[in-house]
Amino acid sequence: MVPLNLRLGTDLVFMPRYQKHLDNPIFLKRILTENEQAIYNKLKLDSRKLEFICGRYAAKEAYAKAMGKGMGVLDFLDFEVLMDESGKPISNPNTEISISHDGDYTIAVVIVCGEV
Repeated sequence: MVPLNLRLGTDLVFMPRYQKHLDNPIFLKRILTENEQAIYNKLKLDSRKLEFICGRYAAKEAYAKAMGKGMGVLDFLDFEVLMDESGKPISNPNTEISISHDGDYTIAVVIVCGEV
């Protein structure tokens, strides 16, 4: 049996801080990959757009923490968070992601699994 190396990262985002970025193409291109931008652009409600931005932001920060690196070492575009057919956030095969929203907050938890 091969021992596995599990790495955990979490991040909490205060959503009102990102409200001003909903229509900011420079910010969106800095944090969202082209595939994520395509999903974002299909969203109609500003409330859903805000949840999407904050969820991706938190997930990418959590991923950087799980990898033991900061966002200065990793770039927001280095990690892509898409959705499966049921809307569950997904990324690469060795990563599990959970994103949750409540009131003014979004939290993301990322577990990265790799062989030692």
